[in-house]
Amino acid sequence: MYIKNKDKGVILISVLLIVLVLSAIAMSIGNNFLLAFKRSVYQDLESNSLELFKNLESISIQKIEEKNRFGAQVLTKDDPLFKETFYFELPNGQLYAQISDASNCLNINSIVSLSNNKYVQNPRGISAFKKLLMYQEFDERNIDSLIDQMLDWIDQDNQPRGGGLEDYFYTGPLHSPQQYTSKRLFYDLSELKNLPAFRLFNWDKVISHLCSIPLPGSSRININTLKEGDAELLSSLLPNARFNEAEMIIANIPREGFVDLSQLMMEFPSINFANSESSIFFTSNLFSIKSEIMSEDMEISSQSIIYLENNKNGYIISRTYNGL
Repeated sequence: MYIKNKDKGVILISVLLIVLVLSAIAMSIGNNFLLAFKRSVYQDLESNSLELFKNLESISIQKIEEKNRFGAQVLTKDDPLFKETFYFELPNGQLYAQISDASNCLNINSIVSLSNNKYVQNPRGISAFKKLLMYQEFDERNIDSLIDQMLDWIDQDNQPRGGGLEDYFYTGPLHSPQQYTSKRLFYDLSELKNLPAFRLFNWDKVISHLCSIPLPGSSRININTLKEGDAELLSSLLPNARFNEAEMIIANIPREGFVDLSQLMMEFPSINFANSESSIFFTSNLFSIKSEIMSEDMEISSQSIIYLENNKNGYIISRTYNGL
């Protein structure tokens, strides 16, 4: 049977269309399979990472407790505890972790103290927080408004302070997202972004010397782990210490660290350390363990705060997990 040329062309085009459709179907199936496979790998890694991070926390607590078992009075930034990096090779990636001192920062929760099971404003913590932000050249009126809103965010009453805000504002139709004040301590620095007053502050500048430890009362600073660049922080904690004096103190911290307050006062007699807005210590009871898993194009991280109670027993008081 003879087939005309134009019929041959129609048949060829039909065959090519069928091949094209089949290829598209095969590609779609292949992509769906690949996505499902990757999703399965991600879920396994995420599930396993939580267990790995918890195991690292346990190892870190043991090391910290061993370090303080015999009542270590001095802890410096050159201590082997901070130099050792945990490294583990995983079947499909690597795990890194390191311990650091979590007490060389100003805790934003220090603006309150606990009295009769209620959070009340802490003048010493407020003074240090305000002085630190003043160093960064923020407007004093904006700082006062931020502090009032932070206090209202934490306290359990519904009475707004002069520059503060309570539930009626956050749940109002003009506020998005609608929410209630937490009536608890800040768990993470990012929670400051809930406060309207914070929009007038530069995030990168604000977080440089701040931290969020879920403990009320004045911060406890280990002066031996302060580094170059922490002069603003130290000066904020010492009411009568100027910035250049704080720089001088940090520059003259001995390699083996200061032992006690009397040695510190003898070295710098013109500065009143006893009237500090914070508790000056020479060792630490707060530690941070930062962990990271890197696997091909995937990255999971975790940061936990370890509190050493009575220099003996350590436990986790805060954990931030950035999963997939």
